[in-house]
Amino acid sequence: MFSVDQFIALVKQYKIQTAVVIAFLIAIGGWLVFNTGEEDASKDALAMQQTQPIEAHQAKSKSKDKKEQKEQAFQKIVVDIKGAVKNPNTYEMQSDDRMKQLLDKAEPLKTADLSRVNLAEKLTDQKMIYIPTHGEAVPSNPGHATQQDHSSAGSTSQNISVNLNTADEKELTQIPGIGPSKAQTIIKHREENGPFQSVENLKDVKGIGEKTFEKLKDYLTV
Repeated sequence: MFSVDQFIALVKQYKIQTAVVIAFLIAIGGWLVFNTGEEDASKDALAMQQTQPIEAHQAKSKSKDKKEQKEQAFQKIVVDIKGAVKNPNTYEMQSDDRMKQLLDKAEPLKTADLSRVNLAEKLTDQKMIYIPTHGEAVPSNPGHATQQDHSSAGSTSQNISVNLNTADEKELTQIPGIGPSKAQTIIKHREENGPFQSVENLKDVKGIGEKTFEKLKDYLTV
């Protein structure tokens, strides 16, 4: 075995060759380190390129889902409100609107019995809503005191027939679309201008146009 002194003497004797070998080893080590780092960087770049399309697709899907949810939340519906309200009419509402928001537009009269109305009830498309007056008997389904579909509304009101010349306020308000305010206007017109000669004369009453008349005429006689 070589002693330390012999090794040192050997290095001194062949110091040029030793320096060359050391330099070669250092160069080999540096090359290996550089290539390893470059290979890792290439792998990272490739992985990033593969990940980006996936992330982009996921972001696009999330954006599409949010857009669809937003469109569903703001879908338009149409509801018809009658009875003890100042402005009976059809209204375009949002699909997430409640009864309270509809009544804010229709403006319930002082005689409206809102104790029988679920103000938190969610509105649904193509529904007829009738707001009753205090003491008025209104057929209804359990849990839906004021909201019913058009076929049901038609069946409960087909038998109504009111004489324009003899009806009082209570009788007139039984007709879908005539509230206390409109009933009083009809009675006042009758008192000031005499009996109605025909149902068509109802269009002479202030606030009753062609569209409103078409909704009311089937329930009236003279």
